[in-house]
Parts: sequence; C-alpha cells; structure tokens
Amino acid sequence: MKKNILFIACCIGLMLFASCKKDPVAPTITVIQGEGYVTENAQIYSGAEIQVGFKATGENLTKMDITLTKDGAIIASSSQAIEKQPDFSYSKTFAIDETGAITITGTVTDAAGQTATKSFDIVCNEKPNAKFLGIYQGKAYFTGTMEASIAGMEPMHQDVTDQETPITLTVTEGATMNEVICKINDQEETAVGTVEGDKLSIVLTDIPYTFDYDMNGFSISPTLIMNLNLTATLAEGQLTLEGTCNGDGEVNVFIYTGTMAIDGNISGTLDKTE
Repeated sequence: MKKNILFIACCIGLMLFASCKKDPVAPTITVIQGEGYVTENAQIYSGAEIQVGFKATGENLTKMDITLTKDGAIIASSSQAIEKQPDFSYSKTFAIDETGAITITGTVTDAAGQTATKSFDIVCNEKPNAKFLGIYQGKAYFTGTMEASIAGMEPMHQDVTDQETPITLTVTEGATMNEVICKINDQEETAVGTVEGDKLSIVLTDIPYTFDYDMNGFSISPTLIMNLNLTATLAEGQLTLEGTCNGDGEVNVFIYTGTMAIDGNISGTLDKTE
C-alpha cells in the first residue's frame, strides 16, 4: 500500500514538474538606428554604399540573415552564424546599383527553429548626373564680333552672325552626384560641369578653337584660345546650348601675321549618339 502511494506521489510530482517547464522564449529583432545606418524611408542614390544593421534578443540565437529585395527579387544578402547567444547585433555594408523601392529585411533564428523578422523600405534614386552621361554631336553657332590686327593692314572689326562649327561633347561621371566631366571635341582640356534638374552648367577655359576665315580672298584657319560659359538643357536626347564665349590668338598664315580676338554668344543643338 505504501509503495503504491509513493508511486502515485512520484507520478504527480513528475506531472507538476513537466507542467512548470517553460516554452522557449521567441526571439525579437529591431533595426539599428544611428549615424551611418540607413533606416525607414531613407532616400539614397544609385551607386551609393549603405550600412544596414539589426539587433536581436532571445534564447540560444543561432543565425541572422539580411536580405535586400526589389519587386520581390533578392538583389543582395548576407548571413551570420551565432553561437547560441542571448543577444546579437549584426551590420553589413551593401553597394546599391538599383533604382526604385528596396525592402530590407532582417531575420533571426534560434536553436528551437523559431524566427523573428523586421522589414523596412528605402528609395534608391537615379543620380542627377546619370541622365547626362554620353557623347553628343552637332553644331554650334557663334554670333558676336571679331577684331584683327594684321601687319600691313588697317585694324579690322567685323560683326559675325551664326559662324558654324561642329562640336562633339563627351560627358562622363564626376566625383560627386551632381557633377560631370566635359570634354569638347578631341582636345584634352576638360571641365567639371554641374547638374541641376535638366540643366548642365559648363565653364571651359583655354580651349583651342580653329575656324576657317576669309582674309581678302584667302582662306585662313587661325586657332584662338577660347573661354566658354555654357548652359546645356537636356530634352529627349538632345542638348540645347546657349552661353558666351571669348578668345584670342595669333595669326601666322602666308603673309598674314598678327592677332585676332572674338567675343560673343554661342548657341546650338547636339544629339546624343551613345
């Protein structure tokens, strides 16, 4: 009888012990915020590097994953194993070349297979300068005045209208998001251009410019050293140029020696070729 009572008491004790056993605590995960970290609704530019971070708590954490998705497709990911710790923080730097809405998700897993996730969205915009990159070709027209001082001749003054010259403008990426590098024709001289909206501002100095000019029935091709201050407006693959220019240089062709200078305005349209 006593043995039966003892057996029943042991069974009741085991049942009570089992009923008091705790279920595994579900993990939690939050976004790391602070200087240097990207957070909800951040606006970034294509090509930028972003730092993403999550921190988690729980029992026996074993793994943390970070994924970046666009329209449901994974564009980048990273995973870190955890040695059954009660809390863990993990951050990773990603280079983003996409544009549009991007979802960033952190997922933590514990030894019991339980998971917790946290997601937030950012927006990746096209760089302001990106739409200007390429090669443009067309013609520019000079309207202004020409002054010449040629040995053995009276000083010359001439009003010039729509003096035509072909132009190839090569626009490549600059050091910052709204800068570009501009090269005119095949000259090595380049300039930094700045982008604001659909307008590109270019200041070029000391640019050699050779043009054909009729000197008393003889065609000469003087080379002047030019300074250009241009605004280029982009629309449907075309750059519309407007601005000012001035320059001077020596004339040394046949019997003609001396100096020449021009000052006036530039206009024209360039088509994007690549």
